[in-house]
Amino acid sequence: MNRFSIGLFAASVAIVTSASATYAAQDTALMQVAANLGYAYNYLGPEDAAALTRPGVTIVIRPGNRLFDVNDRTEAMDGAAPRFALNDLYVSESLVARLRQIATRYPVSNAGDRAIVVTNPVAKERETSVRGAITNLTVTQIAGQQSLAVGGKAPANLPVTLTLIGTFSSELPDVVLSRHLVTADTNGTFNSAIPIASGYYRGAILTLVASSYSGISSAKSSIQAKAPNADVSVPADATPKSIR
Repeated sequence: MNRFSIGLFAASVAIVTSASATYAAQDTALMQVAANLGYAYNYLGPEDAAALTRPGVTIVIRPGNRLFDVNDRTEAMDGAAPRFALNDLYVSESLVARLRQIATRYPVSNAGDRAIVVTNPVAKERETSVRGAITNLTVTQIAGQQSLAVGGKAPANLPVTLTLIGTFSSELPDVVLSRHLVTADTNGTFNSAIPIASGYYRGAILTLVASSYSGISSAKSSIQAKAPNADVSVPADATPKSIR
């Protein structure tokens, strides 16, 4: 290796080291922020985003985007946009302060609510090391309701985010309708009933994506939206004889 190659290699190492130091000095790993503030950290595969959840609130943060979701609202953050580095999402101190402020508006009410909240290094280590897949995902529309029955299997005691996506036309982009957090039980089973709101559009394709930690393979299933009682013959729906 000549002197030029050696110098180029050394410069590259210095740049990488400097970049890592910059992340460490100026930004904070979002996973650590979640653990410190009592949020559950969850990777959303369909959106390439991270979700922070605690009872009553879900916050979705995307790399390279200064807009983030707080439940059904979209807000703008101060400072630099989140950046992906060192296998984590790094955020500015101003965003950490916002996340802390939001947490105070949604206090944890009892010990039961804390069951899925990442609050200690042991839980954080498990989140980064656990591996597996979500399987046997089933989605059916509940008769007589504008809701879906969802079930599946995942590694035991892990949080699972259910993201409902609506496809309404070939001319329109997909729409994220809602997100719901459930937890797999000790047998690895999860079940939930989620509304299709606001996708009340007959014939639309509703896709349910189940995701968890970044080491867990997600799963998805799609159905076609139909009337709540589409399979039932109701006399009141018949055309009156007087106008036939």
